[in-house]
Amino acid sequence: MRYLVIDRTTCAALVEQLLAGERPSIDAMAQGAGSGDDVDLRALDAAIAPFRDELERIVAGGLKQDKEVFEGRLSAAVHPPLAALPAEVLDDRGFWRYLALSRFWWYVSWREAGPLASGNGRTYTDATQSVMAIPTRLFLRGQAVAKDGDYAPAYALERSADFWRSHVLRVKVGTSPDLTRAFVRLQQDRQMKTDPQLRPYARQLNRTWTNVVMNLYDEDEAYELLDDMYRSMGFDDGDTEVTA
Repeated sequence: MRYLVIDRTTCAALVEQLLAGERPSIDAMAQGAGSGDDVDLRALDAAIAPFRDELERIVAGGLKQDKEVFEGRLSAAVHPPLAALPAEVLDDRGFWRYLALSRFWWYVSWREAGPLASGNGRTYTDATQSVMAIPTRLFLRGQAVAKDGDYAPAYALERSADFWRSHVLRVKVGTSPDLTRAFVRLQQDRQMKTDPQLRPYARQLNRTWTNVVMNLYDEDEAYELLDDMYRSMGFDDGDTEVTA
């Protein structure tokens, strides 16, 4: 299929223009790739539209919003239309750069306003680090929990950036929806602190893959295993809080 891509140099230049308040034509700066019929992004546009409108209301009204919950909801909405695209398109980093600037800049500029202000725009747009770049990050989060059309675990935890990026998407956990869903449930129940609980627990979980094929467990079986592991590590249930 035919689709648009953006190279890294052009991506960096466009980010600078966007940060300067300019409105460059992203499509005019993109290049064509593939052959045959054009990739249809109408379903993706339809999924994004209500979130873009919602964010405009949040910003205009000065309303409080948990950014990780919003990101989880957005990932749940955009994963189905993205997952329906051909594999050769999804494997092309140039396509993800194009999406970052043409479809998700409104979100990038809000979610990562601090890093962008310090000159770190490339990390969130050029698709080199899939766990950090916004479109791929959204896709991977939705994919990590998707089960029978249910994405609720993607937005079940507040203030959970470290949980998702460090302990799910960067490691094997994120390759198993049942395990990820069970891990979210455990965190809801146990509310492990980032330190000194969640990080050592996550390290132990990653080591468990050496001896246990964890992606063969269903969600309830995975939860039982994770909870047994939590108990075996001797954490005090009375000294927990939602992770930052």
